[in-house]
Amino acid sequence: MKQNKSKLGLSSKKKDVKCLSIDIGSSYIKFAVGQKMGRRLKVDKTFKARLPAGVYENGHMHNIQEMKSIIQGALNANSVKLKDVICTLESTDAIKRELVVPAVAAEDLSEMVSYEIGQYLPIDINSYVLQYKIVREFEEENVKKYELLVAALPKEIVHNIYSMLIEMGLDPYALDIHSNAVDKIAAEYELFNEASIKENTAAFLDLGHENINVIIVEKGQYKFNRLIKNGTRDFEQLTTEFEFKTIDEISQHLDVVDRWIEEIDKVFKYYTSRSVDNTIDKIFIYGGISVMEGLDTYIHERVNIPVELIKSIDNVEIVAGNEYTLAQSLNAISAIIRL
Repeated sequence: MKQNKSKLGLSSKKKDVKCLSIDIGSSYIKFAVGQKMGRRLKVDKTFKARLPAGVYENGHMHNIQEMKSIIQGALNANSVKLKDVICTLESTDAIKRELVVPAVAAEDLSEMVSYEIGQYLPIDINSYVLQYKIVREFEEENVKKYELLVAALPKEIVHNIYSMLIEMGLDPYALDIHSNAVDKIAAEYELFNEASIKENTAAFLDLGHENINVIIVEKGQYKFNRLIKNGTRDFEQLTTEFEFKTIDEISQHLDVVDRWIEEIDKVFKYYTSRSVDNTIDKIFIYGGISVMEGLDTYIHERVNIPVELIKSIDNVEIVAGNEYTLAQSLNAISAIIRL
């Protein structure tokens, strides 16, 4: 998404440089070191660090010194000395809306977006950083218009993360949200698990610790996303080392999974109800618990839609990893792409 860099305080936009991507989640900070070279995205390494309870929540840092210590410790342990940093996160405090405006010059569009969002939402627009992207251009009653996807993130979140990284001697030059990171990788690449996503509609399910992020991509183009306030935390309260179990081994806790699926299905029904042409043809799952053996089949049997764990993407090379690396680090890897 386009960023107002004067508000973000970011350095000049960089493309195709080797960088460190930091994905700040609710229970882990995930890292990816990589570079986009033309169409090819090369990921040299991925790693993660556990976030103790009380340090970070929903985009807000409660213990900045501990956050710095965790990040620096992970970088030192993995011999990473890169300074160029992209950060990605998700927060229920992020506001995302579709907006239709008259097509105007690029230099006037930011001001128009700020005005329209200020009129449309009951928020103090000066307390938010706005990001937007043009989804499509069209003509209505002889007037050219833009359909925009707009995201508003509280300045407090942006400022605190930016300041922390600067204090660590790093050079943060982009801040992303998870749904936009997946949007970019879906727009840039076609073959997921060796099958095209440009010919149908796919739902991407990020099975996170606090939330499940449902992202709908139609023929490679982002349509919308919804955050469901249920995550793998429910499992962690019930069983230890859950991510290494199979679906059969957690049979006594399947009511938790069933609640997820019920909420996910509500999002699907909302999307398909918007147009008779809207369908969900395939589901891709990723995030920590997505690697649980049998979870894909379990979801498929309940929603009657093919479900796959993301294992490969064309032109995305994982130098050091395994078949689960993409699924576990997709947000960090996707954020490397700067369009």
